Order: sequence, then C-alpha cells, then structure tokens
Amino acid sequence: MIRLENVSKVFKIKNKEVTAVDQANIHVKKGEIHGVIGYSGAGKSTLIRCVNMLEKPSAGKVIIDGEDITTHSANKLREARQKVGIIFQGFNLLKTATVYDNIAIPLKLIGLNKEEVKARTEKYLDIVGLADRHSNYPSQLSGGQKQRVAIARALSQEPEVLLSDEATSALDPETTESILDLLLKINREFGITILLITHEMNVIQKICDYVYVLENGKIVEDGNAIDLFTSPQHRTTKKFLSAIAQRNLSPSLISQLHLSGPVVRLTFIGDVTGKPLLAEVNQKFQVKSNILAANIIELKNGVIGNLVVHLIGDKNEIKEALSFLSKQNVGVEELRDDN
Repeated sequence: MIRLENVSKVFKIKNKEVTAVDQANIHVKKGEIHGVIGYSGAGKSTLIRCVNMLEKPSAGKVIIDGEDITTHSANKLREARQKVGIIFQGFNLLKTATVYDNIAIPLKLIGLNKEEVKARTEKYLDIVGLADRHSNYPSQLSGGQKQRVAIARALSQEPEVLLSDEATSALDPETTESILDLLLKINREFGITILLITHEMNVIQKICDYVYVLENGKIVEDGNAIDLFTSPQHRTTKKFLSAIAQRNLSPSLISQLHLSGPVVRLTFIGDVTGKPLLAEVNQKFQVKSNILAANIIELKNGVIGNLVVHLIGDKNEIKEALSFLSKQNVGVEELRDDN
C-alpha cells in the first residue's frame, strides 16, 4: 500500500547541504500499522511529509497503492492525496470554526454536496465519540478531544492510508492510551493502513505491527515489533527499549549487590510467558535463582516477559539449566559470567 524506495531529502541551508532523510526504504502492507521511531532531529517529520509529497523527495520513489506519486502532475497529485489522510501533533484546527465546520469545510472544498457533507461529518464525529460536541469550538475542548476532531476530519475524506505525525506527543498518558485505542479501532473496523512517526516507545508497543528505527535520516534497524522488542540490535533501539523496560543492570549496580556467578536475561515470548519455567528449573537442577528485575510487555500481536536473574550453583548445573530453558523457547542472554 505504501512503499518508499531509496527516498532521500536534502535541504540547502546557507550554501550547505543537509540530508534530512537518507535512502529510506519502507513497505507498509495494506491494513497494517507501521511505526517510525527516532529521537528529535532524526528526520521523522520530513520522512512522513515525503509520503504525501508535502516535501518532494530529492531522490527515490514514493508509491501509494501502486502509483509512483513522485512523477504526478499537480492535478494528479491532488487526486492521489485524497487517498491519504494525515493527523498532526498540533491538531491544525480552525479556531474560529465549530467542531462540525472543522470537518465539513474541507469536504465542501473537495466538491461534496450538502447532504453528503452532513452525512460524513456526523458519521465520523460519532465514530470518534464526539457526536455531542459538534457545536463546540476548539477552545472548549481538551487536547484529546481536539485530536479526535482532527482524526474525524482525516477520516471524513475516506482515505485508504492514514499518516500520524506525532499525534499523541502533546497528550497526557491516559489520553494517549485512548487515542491509540481509537487508531486501533479505525484500523480494525475500516482496514485503513496506518504509518505513524513517534519518539515514544509505548506508542510502538501498543499498536504497531512493524517498526523502523530512524537515526540521522537513516533507517538503522527495522523488523516486526516482537523481534525488535526481544532482540534489538542497534544501540538506538536498545536505548528506546530501556525507557519502558529494565532489560539490563549496570555493572556498578551488580558490583554494589556483591553478586558472584552468572547474571542472565531470560526472554519469554507468547504462551511461554505464562509457564512457571523458572520454578521448574529450581526443581530439576541444583540451581537457585535470584530475580533482580522483571517486566511483562504487551504488544499488539503478542506478549513478552523479561527476567534478569542471578544464578547460584554448580557451573555445570547452571549450564544444563540454561540449556533446558533454551529448549523451552526461552531466550537466554548472559549479561555477566564470572564462573
């Protein structure tokens, strides 16, 4: 549905060239939700603006539903953009227009008749849970409600693709959760393909099927969400994950705890998460387990459990215990081994 092939964007600033996006390759299949995560300045906003040609790429192709829109004329590009809705961090609502008119005015501008404008506006206000707010002005709404109006406006043009430009970064955690639930509902009920950018790993965790990690304009790592959460390879991915899950213990902390013997991280995926395998290890082998950190991460398509464990016992027994866990499809990574 969305394909970026070697897309680059170079800006000229004071006779210098600055590469904001560097040969990005992205493929979002129809009906999926993909996320691009990166820190401030990574090039996320430029990347998503290239998708709907608000920024024309310096090189590469942007293909929407099989059409290379980088080659379109202005008229044809306007037609293609009707397939692509976008929601912004700052809502971009008309302050002097009511909630109803914020949705209706764009529909009038694309030539819909009065009856169709009314039907669509009411339909999508109901979908986002604001049917009783149609006469309010943006100043009378909370941040979450403003974003719901923006989502209704994007949906009212009945796009096949929805782009989200940091849509939750200005919202509190509870409101963010409700907006993410709404995006999931839209994806499931309407089959709309969603590409979002964010700097929040909890957004990726909640709704994404596939993830791209962006740094200095380059995609440095990508993969399905479960793979990235269980086996991150790039340092930037690991930093993002450390913000939501205690994956490692610092050497200084291990030293303060005066631990001797191996410290390992055990990763449990899916059904394995619910099995008492560590208790089974303690029964089968002459090994004691001291849990130092633990968490469970619920993703859109699965559950991941992480344990950081200090193992005490005979070296061979520990080796057998870890082998047993591996055979049960538990990921085993030694964080320290001084046996």
